Amino acid sequence: MDASQVIVTVAGALVIGFILWFFFGPRTAVAARPSAAGVQEVQVEVRASYIPDRIQVEQGRPVRLVFTRREPNPCTDQVVFPDFGIVRDLPVGQPVPIEFAPDRAGEFEFHCGMNMVRGRLSVRPGK
Repeated sequence: MDASQVIVTVAGALVIGFILWFFFGPRTAVAARPSAAGVQEVQVEVRASYIPDRIQVEQGRPVRLVFTRREPNPCTDQVVFPDFGIVRDLPVGQPVPIEFAPDRAGEFEFHCGMNMVRGRLSVRPGK
C-alpha cells in the first residue's frame, strides 16, 4: 500500500466516524424555560431537522413549542406529535405555537408529516 492509499483510507475512516457520531451520537436535551406566566417554552427552528431535536419538559405544566420553518422542503411542512394527537402545518418563515400540557411522563417522538425528520420530547414527572 503506497502513501496515497493510506491517506485515502484514513480520510475515509474519519469521514465515516464523523457521520456515525453526527447521526447516532449522544444528544443533549434542551430544557424548556418557564415564562412569566409559568408556561414552559422552547423555540424550535426547522432547517432539514429540528433545532433543538431533544426537548425536556415537566409533566402537568403547560408547554408552548414555537416552530419556525426556515426552508421550503415539503417534507417539513408539518409537525406531528402522535402521542398527543397534534398535527400542525408549518408555513415557511411564520412562527407556529403548539400548546399543550403533557399528562404523563415518558419519551415521546415528534416528526414531520412524512415521518423522516424526527425529534424527541422528554417529559419528566411533575414535582
